[in-house]
Amino acid sequence: LDNPFGRLLMPNTLGKAYYYMGRNLEDCYMQVADAAKCYLEADRLQINNPIYRGRVNVCMGYICKQNRNDSLALIYYNRANVHFNETTEWYYAQTLLDKSELNVKLSRFIVADSILQIAQSYQLDSAYQARYYETRGLYFYEQQQYDSALVYLKQGLDYWQNEQDRHFSYLTIMQICLKVNDQVQAIPYAQIVVNESTNPNYLVNAYYCLMQDAKCRNNVELLSKYSHARTDAQRLLLNDSNNFAEAIPILEEYV
Repeated sequence: LDNPFGRLLMPNTLGKAYYYMGRNLEDCYMQVADAAKCYLEADRLQINNPIYRGRVNVCMGYICKQNRNDSLALIYYNRANVHFNETTEWYYAQTLLDKSELNVKLSRFIVADSILQIAQSYQLDSAYQARYYETRGLYFYEQQQYDSALVYLKQGLDYWQNEQDRHFSYLTIMQICLKVNDQVQAIPYAQIVVNESTNPNYLVNAYYCLMQDAKCRNNVELLSKYSHARTDAQRLLLNDSNNFAEAIPILEEYV
């Protein structure tokens, strides 16, 4: 279909094909730069379904977010939010949480709070409620209001239906415990993450916590074990980071 004839007569089908190709390249093969090029092609074709147009921009925003390019990510999530405003409340409300999270990371707390107040008005499924509490917890965490952050993060744990979805909250709770010098409370959360998560970023942080505990207990064997495991996770994290970084110039140029 990617020819003048196909683009003229079947642009929606071609746009969806590019979207799915991008998802396949990113999710299955970690070819993020090639995936980004597919998302750009899908976006240029302006699929007539606003859900697809929103999803394409969410995917581009996600790539930016993984590279911690929050300003660029926010541009794409804003675009997605506009498209989702033409669809169901669920899609629109999800991108409100994304926008709030990115504003928190950019230290735009007043903006983040105003978006969260809008997001709170949507009473959707349990996964949405979990994300709301998690984002509100992050809002307080980044302002070093740790008691309030813990209240929201722990409240959100009850709403997640999948154990894997709880790992970010577990990790943030662990980090709060370390910051307030409560290593004993941090250890169980770190242990859950290293036992269940495959996210190298989560693993690097969780193993650091366990290494500190092993040092305090003078357990050389455990320290060596965690140190080697953390090195392996760091290697995976670096590889993932490089893959996402390759896509950033493509997405910057497109904007």
